[in-house]
Amino acid sequence: MLRFLQSIKLPSSKSCTPNYLHALSTFRAKRSSRQLASESRHHYRVIQHNNNNSKSKSRGNVYTSMCRPRPRLLHINRFSGSDGSTDNTDNAGKSDNSKNNLEDYKSQPDDGKTLRWGIAPVSLMADDFAAALSVLPPHRHEIVSCAAAYRSHAVAFADKYEVKNVYTSFEDLAKCQSVDVVYISPLNPLHGELCHLMLNHDKHVLCEKPICMSESNAEKLLRKAQARGLFLMEGMWPRCVPAYHYLRHLILRNRLGDVQNVHCTLGLPVSQRKMALYGGVASDFGVYGIQLALWVYREVPEKVRATGKLNEENIDVVANIELAFSHNRWANIEVSAEEKLSNKAIVQGKDGCIKMTNYWCPTRLITEDTDYEFPLPGGDEVITHYHNRLGMCYEAEEVRNCILNGCTQSELFNHNESRLLANLMDSIHAQLGVGRSREVYTEFQLENDLKNSTETATDLDTSEAENLSTKKKGAGA
Repeated sequence: MLRFLQSIKLPSSKSCTPNYLHALSTFRAKRSSRQLASESRHHYRVIQHNNNNSKSKSRGNVYTSMCRPRPRLLHINRFSGSDGSTDNTDNAGKSDNSKNNLEDYKSQPDDGKTLRWGIAPVSLMADDFAAALSVLPPHRHEIVSCAAAYRSHAVAFADKYEVKNVYTSFEDLAKCQSVDVVYISPLNPLHGELCHLMLNHDKHVLCEKPICMSESNAEKLLRKAQARGLFLMEGMWPRCVPAYHYLRHLILRNRLGDVQNVHCTLGLPVSQRKMALYGGVASDFGVYGIQLALWVYREVPEKVRATGKLNEENIDVVANIELAFSHNRWANIEVSAEEKLSNKAIVQGKDGCIKMTNYWCPTRLITEDTDYEFPLPGGDEVITHYHNRLGMCYEAEEVRNCILNGCTQSELFNHNESRLLANLMDSIHAQLGVGRSREVYTEFQLENDLKNSTETATDLDTSEAENLSTKKKGAGA
């Protein structure tokens, strides 16, 4: 049964980085053809009014048909200055993208403590995380230690990012006194063990998802972080990017009407060997769609259903997940490690919808009449191994803000949501028949089991009554 969870809170100013809580990053609003046509008619009327002494109106018509209003650009600085104010461009129509340049971020003054990072272990994801830190203003973040199984790998990473301490042991990194927080990104089954190690040595932790491979293990880890007063966050970094916050902005302002459905697809061909190391497609891909549904609906689902396909090693390679929420609202998540899918999310409301391509790292929201773009800092100057991973800079800022404010969790993805996600994943694995999962009940499953057990008991009672009646007849004879 789903354990009783506290209500999922919306981000508050205490935990969210204030720079993107209200100033929702830079986005470009592109008008649709319908809007352009409407504005062109208005532009035409203005031209006619200003040229009422013209000899021929046809010349004005030709001029108007050739001139379309350019898209209006809105610019909001991602990061505030030392006084906490944001620098918005004075001219909304000006196409100056200087605030999107890497050097403009680095030139901003810093008024707080430097957060000192340890990397465990060196990996492609860790390399992208280090690249994301590099686009932030100087002295906010510094990587001071890294660990890898092979010293050559750790040394190469240290040379690239000017890291002082190099280790081949995770325990040595955990004992490093100069480390404040550790970024953990090994293979999924190792996440929990490394998190425990770092917490035992009083280190704050940012761990890539999933934080653990089961709800019981996640519960132990979260309780340890709370008991020791340390910050622990499951690295659901899409929650930190500006596109997700603008999505909430549109939903809260009822721009879509009542949201009725969230549909997500994510499919990429992955070798069977790699998928076994990742812990299955539901754990690796499915969590992105689930967390998006929770972000949209902000409540615990009432039902969960899952169907899919297991390979010869009993690892899920295809999964179709259905979550039912109150008031007949649904979320459908399709994931596959066998084929490429459309890899997009659609949030459907009664009055409109929002589409996101690459919804696990979105830089664009598409509505029926407007496209909203959210350029990442650094642009093409910084290259990452995985798509749009520079967006992790927002996650790093959230971690820094929480730690400096004495928080043990982030409300963008808090401990209750980590518990809920682990519970849902246990239930999904059980329904898929994944061998490593224990039996976990949801309210939906429990209702069905009770119904089945009641029907079985009724059948047994009927059978026993018939047998008793037969015996009595035999005895009477």
